[in-house]
Amino acid sequence: KTKISTYDKMWEFMNSRRQSVMVKTMEEGIQRVLTSDYAFLMESTTIEFVTQRNCNLTQIGGLIDSKAYGVGTPMGSPYRDKITIAILQLQEEGKLHMMKEKWWRGNGCPEEESKEASALGVQNIGGIFIVLAAGLVLSVFVAVGEVLYKSNQNAQLEKVLHSFYIQC
Repeated sequence: KTKISTYDKMWEFMNSRRQSVMVKTMEEGIQRVLTSDYAFLMESTTIEFVTQRNCNLTQIGGLIDSKAYGVGTPMGSPYRDKITIAILQLQEEGKLHMMKEKWWRGNGCPEEESKEASALGVQNIGGIFIVLAAGLVLSVFVAVGEVLYKSNQNAQLEKVLHSFYIQC
């Protein structure tokens, strides 16, 4: 059971139509995607591997969840720390990424234009800052105007009170 309502609704829909939407194997799911109007949820590493080798497939959206992989060793293994250090060193030097690029990429499907929103730069949001600055300047003028108006009213009231006291 998930706390994310969208995933909960997806599961309810899929579970209620189990016979028509569930597949037994990954290969069956991929085949259904290729031959019909079907979306297949897969683990991200596998879908990346498959889409690199079949240009008729594409990944839609980002990750639903993020998981990492590890190398298992027996308890107390003398290799545990050595493997950990070696993996961290490969990662820091960028060699893991280079190996992935070399071995993971398939037949070189042409890169699909990204349909995801790009990050906003200063040129995209500069207008917002201009409007914000104009609003700030306007609010300062209004505040100064209010202070002047109120002090003028107070001065006139004091004149009236002063002349009233003089008459009494």
